[in-house]
Amino acid sequence: MGIRLSKSEKTFIKQLPVGHLATATEDCEPVVRPVWPVFDGEYFYIASDPDTPKLAHIELNPQVSLAMDDYDKDNWSNLKGIRVQGEAEILWNGEEYRYAHSMLKEKYPEYKTADGGWKEGEIPIIKITPINLDKWSSGKWKL
Repeated sequence: MGIRLSKSEKTFIKQLPVGHLATATEDCEPVVRPVWPVFDGEYFYIASDPDTPKLAHIELNPQVSLAMDDYDKDNWSNLKGIRVQGEAEILWNGEEYRYAHSMLKEKYPEYKTADGGWKEGEIPIIKITPINLDKWSSGKWKL
């Protein structure tokens, strides 16, 4: 991994509920969509429906950007966030898939259902390996 984060930065990123993932079409047009990632301190993991355009985009060009921020509409002096540039790969099964699946279900209870959620191989998980990371903060606490 090409980035270094402090313990407080990792904690900050792990608690953020929503991110925005940018991929590119075959014509190099950027497409941004909301995603619900987990971060294990080294990699980001995002569950995806199997037929979404973002998977086709990643297969064509694995370079992605993920932005996550903490926004207080009543106090802009506390804005902070990160933007990760990285390389994405699509996981369908295996030990790392099960590891990411477990983290996703823990962070987002919506991924759990009465039958235990989706099964391995049914729903792809996007793994992002960070290459570069920008961070910003306008409050007392700095990233």
